[in-house]
This record gives sequence, structure tokens and C-alpha cells, in this order.
Amino acid sequence: MRKVTSTTFSRVTKYTTVRVIVLLITAVVAVYLAIFVANLGGFVDQIVESNIYEAIAAMRMGGWLRDVPAEEQAQIIEQTIWQMAEAAGLHEPFLLRTARWLWRGLTLDWGKARYPPLGMRGKDVLVRALIRESLPRTLLVFGTANLLLFFSSIALALSLTKKRGGWLDRIVVALAPMGAVPTWAYSIVLTFVLPSGLSAILSVGRDFDVWPDEFTLSYIPLLIKYMALPMLAIFCSGFFKSVYAWRAFFSLHVNEDYVEIARAKGLPSRLLQQRYILRPGLPGVITNLVLLMISLWQEAIILEQFFGVSGVGERFYYAIMRFDIPMILGLVVSFTYLLVITVFVLDIAYVLIDPRISVGGASRTVRAASRKRKRPRLGRGSLRLDLKPRIASARAACQRILNVPGALSRIASRRRRRKLSGISRNLQPTLREITSHPSAIVGLAIIAILIGGSIYTIITIPYQEAIERWRGEENLWYTNPKRAWPEWINLFREDDLPRNIIMNSQDVGGAVSKEVTPVTEGMTEITLSFPFDYAYSAFPQDLHVYFEAQYDEKRPLLSLTWLTPDGREIEIASFPIPKAHVYRLSLDEKLQRKLGKRHPHRALFTDPAAETTVPLQGSYELRVSAMVFEEGSDVDAEFILYGQVYGWAGTDDRRRDLTLALLWGAPVALAFGLLAAVGATISNVTIAAVGVWFGGWVDGLIQRITEVNMVLPFLPISIMVYLLYSKSFWAVLGGTVLLSVFGSGIKNYRAIFLQVRDAPYIEAARAYGASDRRIILRYLIPRISAAVVPQLVILIPSYVFLEAALAYLGVSDPVFPTWGKLIAARRLGSVFADGYHIELAPIALLVLTGLAFVMVGLALERIFEPRLREM
Repeated sequence: MRKVTSTTFSRVTKYTTVRVIVLLITAVVAVYLAIFVANLGGFVDQIVESNIYEAIAAMRMGGWLRDVPAEEQAQIIEQTIWQMAEAAGLHEPFLLRTARWLWRGLTLDWGKARYPPLGMRGKDVLVRALIRESLPRTLLVFGTANLLLFFSSIALALSLTKKRGGWLDRIVVALAPMGAVPTWAYSIVLTFVLPSGLSAILSVGRDFDVWPDEFTLSYIPLLIKYMALPMLAIFCSGFFKSVYAWRAFFSLHVNEDYVEIARAKGLPSRLLQQRYILRPGLPGVITNLVLLMISLWQEAIILEQFFGVSGVGERFYYAIMRFDIPMILGLVVSFTYLLVITVFVLDIAYVLIDPRISVGGASRTVRAASRKRKRPRLGRGSLRLDLKPRIASARAACQRILNVPGALSRIASRRRRRKLSGISRNLQPTLREITSHPSAIVGLAIIAILIGGSIYTIITIPYQEAIERWRGEENLWYTNPKRAWPEWINLFREDDLPRNIIMNSQDVGGAVSKEVTPVTEGMTEITLSFPFDYAYSAFPQDLHVYFEAQYDEKRPLLSLTWLTPDGREIEIASFPIPKAHVYRLSLDEKLQRKLGKRHPHRALFTDPAAETTVPLQGSYELRVSAMVFEEGSDVDAEFILYGQVYGWAGTDDRRRDLTLALLWGAPVALAFGLLAAVGATISNVTIAAVGVWFGGWVDGLIQRITEVNMVLPFLPISIMVYLLYSKSFWAVLGGTVLLSVFGSGIKNYRAIFLQVRDAPYIEAARAYGASDRRIILRYLIPRISAAVVPQLVILIPSYVFLEAALAYLGVSDPVFPTWGKLIAARRLGSVFADGYHIELAPIALLVLTGLAFVMVGLALERIFEPRLREM
């Protein structure tokens, strides 16, 4: 027994050692790639150069060269800098120089952080020390939340396997698409949905970085207070999705023969679930947990910034905002280490829980020899057939027999039509199946509306025009109020907020009246009347009058009078005007003093008889009297009463109509999601098929590249590339697709192709001499389309939210409006503090988009996978 135990221990030790070495090599390659990418723009070299200059400055402050003449100091400093650069390796070739930085990257030796946290300002804080201090907070807060989510979803999924079709099971199925919404979106929604009293108790953070020197029980209530909302957001995002996935996974094992035999023997339900349902699926369970933890490291960047947790995610966010290159590189390497450790834990867990995996010398795995698949050749004495001349002669004979020009082309055309009709007949059952799923119908309707709205937006507001309007100055949007709520908010109020009132004397047939009265020779009085009804219980934002005058030398003289519903006449101002002039009543200090030092846009509407300051409702009039002193002179005016609501989306601080950003956000999100998902899926499927078909070193190379790509932190690497090089939309999209070429999907598709590769029809195609390219493109890939299409549809929302997340982090096209930018504008304070709709509107559109694609994808999964139809 001791010998067996010793042998098993030695095998596990050997296996662990091999995996550690392999993962260390993978980590080294991944870190080198990160440094290589960063140094393509010379950013790592800049770190070393800045350290050299800082060292020189510190030496001079310490008295170095104090006694040296000034004319010699510059020469000595220049020589010293050159020598230090030579010693640091800055003069070496690029590849050698980048390899030299590898050790610094592996040890996080990037020197001091350029912008340390507020509490450490003025101190020399090493990047390595700051990361070491921040990492435990990330692990505690979000690691605990994800573990609780994982185990609770497993427990509920197991209980649902014996209660399929019940009310709780139906709720889980109905709410499963909510998992398409990422955690950071739920975080924003929860801050608005939760009552104010509860939000105060469950703090969002901002002082969470006050950590005690040693952990005590008294710290637990404070910890729970700050962990509650992050955990709630994580639960909302992942709970029902995880329960649905595990429910389907465990349901596949419920009907196995060994489970039926155990149930027939009278085994208790709890023991049956643990031994015969959960245990066979433990490898998949552990894999799901590891993937969940991998996604945790990516989400921590936004979540920690939102909740104020001073972990590695928040450090990375502020490093991005401040362009702190040493901190960015250090954190990218740290994320890589976290992923490597996570994969290593997964490998060890496989060995411990899955008896089918042998380690060390326990057993030999017989691998099929790599067969070179060549076309069959005829023997030396056999008749070699050349079909091309025969085909050509047959075609010519057929043409002569038919004696009809273009007959063969018409035959080919009929064949194509028959082929298309066959495809149509094959699609009809799928379409009928889709119509039997109400969720799929709703999802398709939402997708159709989004696509139709995107096409309408692109046609009516072209790309260049949208950029010019969004980047335009305030005079382009001068008729809009600032910081206005959308008009639909009045539907939820008892008293409507005031809307914009715009009146122009140049509008033909408008409500403005214009009277021209000659006074004397060369003098004319022009009277403009702007009557309007005001039926609101709130005051407007402001009152502006835009004048346009025509004269040669003598300026017109204006006088403005305000008429109220109760018959009062208030003299506002009198002044000469140039040819173009804007009179803002709120900025007229003389008018403010005349009205008792009150804001004119409030005082002019106040009811003097009311005990409280409320607007007097009724008919108002602004009367403009202009005296012109030259023949042919004229005056026109545009009166604008700025309301508190505007349009369907409201406005921002620059008076821009946010409808433009919401409309153009749809084609941007859909284009990014569709192109990225299609590009990633096609590349993953093709690469997996090539690796499986050719096998040998080709498959091994693809798997090694995939493993390196899997331990590269996708979001941090993406942010680093976009931040250091280009932020255009197409660069963001191209970088996303490139980083997804060797994505983890290759592993999944490879497992399916391994089952398909030895199918009889593949052997038949190989026997009649089909080329490798034809077998891959015509037989292998189409065979798994039933599994690829649903996954492609479900993958689209993840890239839609990725684009929004990158825009939220400031990594996006700087001149283009998107949904993520609206959310970021609200969070970063560039939009007024109470403008909650600026976040809720784009988040609502993101949620609708994600739910639509996921609902269609889940329906397609049930259609293409018959075993899921009864679950």
C-alpha cells in the first residue's frame, strides 16, 4: 500500500513539475509579447530613459558637479547619460533590447509609479509594492463574490434537476438571458434602482482603501457594507445564467443508465445528485469555475473603479487615465500571472478529480500515428486518366447536339436555382421552429428594429456629418437648453417641466408680429412682439434674444419690455446694437439689481401675490422696440426661452442633442459586435479544423499558441495597445479580432472536430481523392455549423458590451459618439450630476441588444440540439 501511495505521489509530483515548467515558459512568452508590443512604440525605452534622467537629477541635487565649471557640466552630464544608457542596453538592437527588459517585466521591476495614489503623493512608491498592496483587496472582494455565486448556482441547478418544469425552473429559464448583461452595467443600474436609504447603508465605496494593519472581527461589518453592492451586481449578472447552464449540463446526466439503476435501488436523492450527477461532471464544473475567475480579472478594472475598491483594477484604470506607462506594464504582467496561476490550478484539479487523466508513467496514451493524406495514385502499369480533355470534348458534343447557344449556361443556372431552393427548403423547418419560441420572436423583432434604425441613421445622418455635428461648437446647438432632461420625463410627473419656446421674426406666418412706423424723415420705429403662453409650474433655464441688424453707419437703438399675464409692464433694458448681437437676460447685472438681485429668468415669471416663489401661468409677451436712423435699415430678432426638457434624449453641458449619440451608438455597437464575433468565430473554427485535420506538429503548434493567447489578459492588453498606438474605431475593432484569432474557442471546436474527423463520409471523401482544403471547407466545417451558429449569435453581445466597456474606460474613437461614451461622460462628471438618464438610456439600449441576441441564440441551441428541447 505504501509503495502504491509513493508511486502515485511521485507521478503527481512529476506531472505537477512538468505543468509548472510548461506554464512558466508560457508566462515568459506572454510577458515577452506584452513587452514587445509596448516597445514597438518605444514606450519601455522611455521608462528606462526617464529613470536615467531622474537619477541624474537626484545626483545633481545631492551636490554632484557642484564644483565643476558650468561650461564643463553639460559635457559631463551628456557623457554620463550616454554611459548609463549603454549600461542599461538602450543602444542594443531592438530584439536584444526587448529581451533585456524581459527580466524586468517578470520581476515587475518598472521603477516608481509616475502617479501614486492620493494618500502616497510626494513619496517614491515602487510599482511592485503598489501592486502587492492592491492585489489582496481584489482577491477578497471579487474572489469571494464569485465563489459564492459559483457554489450557490451549482446548488440550485442540482435541485432543479428533480423539479424540471416547476415554477422555479420556468423562472430560471425566463431570466437566463439576463446573463448577457455584464456586471458593470448592473452596477450602474443598481445605484438607481435601490432606495436611497438602502444605498446609503450599502456604500458604493470611495473610502474602502482604509484597511487595518491586522484583521479583526470588528472589521467584518465594514467589509460586508462595502462588499454587498459588488456581490449583488455579480449575482445579478451571473446567477441565472450559471444556473441555466448547469441545469442543462446536469440534465444530460439525469437520464443515464447508471443514474436510473441507482434510483431504482432506492438511493436517497441527495446522495444520487452528489455521486451520480455531480461527480461525473466535476471536470466541467471546475473548468467553469476557472473560466469564471478568469473573467473576474477582466471585469475588476471597471468594477473596482465604480465601487471605489483600491485593488489592481482601479490601479489599472487610473494608470490609463494618467498615461502611467510603468504602472500599466506592471499591471498587465500581473494579470498574466493571475491567469497562469488560474490555469495551473485547473490542471491540478483535473488530476485530483478526474480518474480518466493519467499522470507520469501510470499509463501510456496511445496516439494515432500522423498519417499523410495523399490522393490515391495509380500503379506504374495502370492507365492514367486525364479527365480534362474528356470533359472539354463532352461539353463540345453536348453543345453541338443541343445546337442552342447558351444551353449549358441555362442548365447550370437551373442547377443553381435547384440548389438555392434546396437551401430554402432546409431553412423552412428551422424558421418554423424559431416561430414556436416566443423569446426568439421578441429577440428577432428587437434585432430588426436595431438594424432598421441603424440603416436609417447612416442614411439620414452620414458618418462625416455626425462627427462634425458632435464636435461642433455651442453655436451649432445654440437653440438647445443646457443639461436638459428628455421630454418623456414629463410622463412620470404631475407637473410638466417647461419645454423650449423659439420665436423668430423672420419666420413667415409665425406668431411674431412686426410693425414698421415712420417717425421722422430718416427715423423709423420697428416693433417686434413675441407673445407666448406659459403653463408650467417650474421656471425656465434662461432667456436669450439674438438680434440681426442691417445699417450702414448708425446703430439701431433698442428697448425691451416684458408684459406679464397680470398686466404689469417691466422695462428690461435699452441699448444700441451692432449687426449681430446676443442679449442674455441672466447676465445683465443692471436688470438683476432692478429686479431685487434675483435671477431675471425667475423674477420675470414670479407671481408677486403668491406666498411662495412659483411661476405665474398665463400669456406673456416680449416687446422689442427698435429705432433705426438710416433709410433701408432693419432689425430682426429670435427669442429663445430655454426649457428644462428637450427631445427624446436630453442635452449635455454643450447643448448637444444626445439623440445623435444614441442613434449612432446602434450602428457602432452592431458593427463592432457582428464583425468581431464573425471574425473571431471564422478564425477559431478554421484554425481548429486545420489543426485537427493535419495533426502532428501543426496541431501542437496551434495549441501552444492558443495557450499563450489564453494567458494573455485580453482586456488589459487591448487597452494597452489602443492607448499606446491608435484609438480609431477600426483600430479598436481590428485589434479585438486579432487578439481573438487564437482564442479559447479553438479548444472547444477542436474537441468537436476530433469526433467528426473519423466519420465515414470523411473517409469516403479521402478515398476518392478530395484535397485537404476541400475536406476542411466542404466537409469538416459545415458539419459543425449547428454548434457554431448559436454560439456565434450568443457571442455578439459580448463584443457589443466590450466596445461599450472600452469606451467607458476612455479607449475609443475620440471624435465619435457611442453608448459607452455617454455612460463614461456621466461617471467622469463631464455631464451634470443629476443627469441619470444619460446613463440609463444607453444602458437600456445595451441591455436590449444583449438580450435580443441571447434569446435568439438560446432558441437556436434548442433547435439544433434535440436533447435541450425537453429541458
